[in-house]
Amino acid sequence: MILTALGQLQKRIATIHPRTRNLHINSVLGLISKAGSMLVSLLLVPITISYLTQTTYGTWVTISSMSSLLAFVDLGIGNGLRNKLAEAASNQNPKLAQLLVSTAYALFGLLQGAFILLFLILANYIPWSRVLNSSMDPHQLRLVVLIVAIAMAVKLVLDMLSYVLLALQESSRVNLINFLINLLVLIGTYGVSRFTNSNVVYLALVAAGSPLVVLGISSWVLYQKRLIAYRPTFTQIRFKQARQILSLGYTFFLIQLAFIVVFYTDNLLINQFFGSAAVASYNIAFRYFTITNTLFGLVIVPYWSAFTEAFVKQDVAWMQRTHQMMYRLWAGLVGVVILMVLVAQPVYSVWVGQRIHIPSSLNLSLGLFVVITGWNLISSTVTNSAGKMRLQIWYALACILTNIPLAFLLSKTLGLGSSGVVLASVVSLGYGAVLGPIQAHKLIKGTASGIWNR
Repeated sequence: MILTALGQLQKRIATIHPRTRNLHINSVLGLISKAGSMLVSLLLVPITISYLTQTTYGTWVTISSMSSLLAFVDLGIGNGLRNKLAEAASNQNPKLAQLLVSTAYALFGLLQGAFILLFLILANYIPWSRVLNSSMDPHQLRLVVLIVAIAMAVKLVLDMLSYVLLALQESSRVNLINFLINLLVLIGTYGVSRFTNSNVVYLALVAAGSPLVVLGISSWVLYQKRLIAYRPTFTQIRFKQARQILSLGYTFFLIQLAFIVVFYTDNLLINQFFGSAAVASYNIAFRYFTITNTLFGLVIVPYWSAFTEAFVKQDVAWMQRTHQMMYRLWAGLVGVVILMVLVAQPVYSVWVGQRIHIPSSLNLSLGLFVVITGWNLISSTVTNSAGKMRLQIWYALACILTNIPLAFLLSKTLGLGSSGVVLASVVSLGYGAVLGPIQAHKLIKGTASGIWNR
């Protein structure tokens, strides 16, 4: 009976479209790696809080958020490479693919090198205590910022490997690399907490150094074997290819700028409006609710390069079928978020104890944020894969202009606190929530014209 069932399962798998089968394999393997990463992340929070004070933890979270902003200020080179490399791979053009990869590494290396030099010059003149609203020792604070910023710049160059893997529809390897990074951070943080007194500099060295170790080893191993055809070399750098990457790159950059304003300024705004202690409460709730967002993104992200391939091959039937399936997955996300809101307080009590209070209004706001983010991710995956992002630029600009003033109005003027900052992000995402699905539907059907097809 078992053999019969296995035989039927094997036949069913064999009948699945190869593109879909590859997506399913990546999603399942990615879920396993991501589950490990989330478990590590959950374990990391109480260890870090117990090692630092609540106020210092809030400052550390704010610095981490600021460093994360650098990941998106890359002129869109990473995502531009992802689309162009996916097209080159679909057209079986390995020579062009290697030129694109080599040129992207060179461009990004020069960009981050310039950033490091500029940052080293300016860092001593920036009043970090005032910028971060922190009572930490100014010299220690400046050292932590330098460690994190420089390490992040180097990490971003090494992380071009992730864009190459994503373009080749191997997202499961990206998730495995991220899991190994998180695991090394956890081990290092635990060691620091056991053998040293509270010192955020040690924590910064562990958190900033771990990605460099894992990405460096991963790049060396993969480019020696599995990705040898795409291995970047100095002889294959062609800056004339930069136009191909940057033609989409500038568009991605503007969209990423809006992404930064909506997703990564909340910590900074809460820190400025309400202090570091409020950041600690927000960060714990944010980590809890973005578990579902992360899992949903893990399933949806592999479809980006798959849709690029489908657009190149004009596989409309597959795109329509897959697009509908993605919205069914989103409906499941909504159900999970509702459950998470209902059980949030007991989960916090078990996770971090009674040390930090998190209001119910913040749980509701973050629940809405996760739901609308998941909705927008579906349409942006389709439009990004097609390289049709002019409309996204317009509502990205609307997001930038709306988010921060609205956050001040809701949180300070109307007295909604941290919840008001999150609700401002929810409202700002509304432009894409309405226009994005319309454009995606038109692109898939082949009826897009004018701004919908640009």
